[in-house]
Amino acid sequence: MLGNIKNTKALLDKYNLQPKKKFGQNFLVDENVLRKIVDAAGPDANTGVVEIGPGIGALTELLLQNFRKVLAFEIDKGLVEVLKEELGDYQNFKLVDRDFLKVDLEEELKFLGDCERIIVVSNLPYYITTQIIVRLLEAENRIEEFYFMVQKEVGERMVAKEGGKEYGALSLLIRYRCERAILFPVSRNSFLPKPNVDSVIIKLKKRKLDLGVKDEGRFLEFLRNAFSQRRKTLANNLLANYKLTKEKITDSFKELEIPENIRSEALSLERLAGLYRKIFEST
Repeated sequence: MLGNIKNTKALLDKYNLQPKKKFGQNFLVDENVLRKIVDAAGPDANTGVVEIGPGIGALTELLLQNFRKVLAFEIDKGLVEVLKEELGDYQNFKLVDRDFLKVDLEEELKFLGDCERIIVVSNLPYYITTQIIVRLLEAENRIEEFYFMVQKEVGERMVAKEGGKEYGALSLLIRYRCERAILFPVSRNSFLPKPNVDSVIIKLKKRKLDLGVKDEGRFLEFLRNAFSQRRKTLANNLLANYKLTKEKITDSFKELEIPENIRSEALSLERLAGLYRKIFEST
């Protein structure tokens, strides 16, 4: 296996590479964790997998052996060389050497067109974790499930409920779009180099709550704006982001029995949706 500390160090030496902080590179070197991730995703000969930031290919290797196809995105040219050399013999592998946030995802997903099911399995680059998750969840495509390794703190934000400091726009987007669960923790000692934080594996399964919203894009923007400045009240965030009168906001809050000085993190997704509908979609 590529994914142990001895083989990882040997590959880095072979290609004269060092993990790059700017790309958030911490290579997983625990074979037991790698197998647990693949087992959690449900090995299946009819499933296609998207992987973002495959690194030296430790997880990629197991995915190729347990799923129909793997479509991987890697931005680091040095690691692209490693992946092409070490995994190039796999016929079920496509490597895209571009920034995932800039690719035409619909076009790239055509590689997985003959797969009955499409999932994402990825040790996400820490520095762009949120941007990747938002892009994947806001897009309309065939991807059904996501198995992400993320920093523990990010995982807690992803499953947070109202009232806590971790609760925010990301929590709301994920709850709106997905069923969600943290599957298991991953120690910082499982990585090379060792990061300063522990990680978790989180599973998201696509579904969409019916909140009676007519314009979904505008509603998602509303959720982001509601948390644009966490120290401000919800009313002040709305005043800062929309051309609304204070009277309009005050009247809407009163009608829905929402305290005027409330902060966004105190409201559930359903109550925020009700406020959005009242302000923007009521006739």
